[in-house]
Amino acid sequence: MPRWLPTLAQVLCEEQPDVLLQMIYRVDEPQSLRPVHRWQADVVLPMLCEALPKHRPALLALQSLHQRAALGLSGRHGEWRATLKPVLLALYRRAYAYDAAYAQAHASAMTYGLAPTNTAMIAEHFGDAEAFAVYYAQLNTDASATAFAQAHAAANVEISSRAFATDDADAYAQVCAASARVYVWACAKTDEERRTLFNHLAEGLVRHLQSHPTGETT
Repeated sequence: MPRWLPTLAQVLCEEQPDVLLQMIYRVDEPQSLRPVHRWQADVVLPMLCEALPKHRPALLALQSLHQRAALGLSGRHGEWRATLKPVLLALYRRAYAYDAAYAQAHASAMTYGLAPTNTAMIAEHFGDAEAFAVYYAQLNTDASATAFAQAHAAANVEISSRAFATDDADAYAQVCAASARVYVWACAKTDEERRTLFNHLAEGLVRHLQSHPTGETT
């Protein structure tokens, strides 16, 4: 069994019945990443297109690459990198816990703005503590979200593009868990929605693995 399969299954089935995990483990799939490309093209990318319509052109370009790779046309490293980068940047930016980070930054700024030693300065430059807190929280959270997206996307892009271009199952195993999580966190806001999407991805993976259980004939 390729290393990516139990790693990915554990993420997708984390809160699902054990029977689903066992179904994935029972599949006797070769080392090729072609089932991953089928899963990406038919399950993952349609889900992302629905949740992120603004990024549909970039997502469709990535879907096309996965469709070709599912047929055995792996694509070049640079092609994968260029196509993955805008998609992963958008996904990591959406997946960032913006509201929680904003609330924390706002609370910190309010504490600072209401301190007696800062009252005069805050009044002069911002009017009141609330105006300062809104300004600071937005500036701080936007910068943090951008840095988060750029750092995580850069690391994921390099490994994923190499894995897909060379059909390297071991390389894909390094990023498959993080990738699956960012798909779901970018598309869902509540725990219930995330459970639903993880289950959707898990069932789609099982379906695509079982459609070619012992080889890569087409």
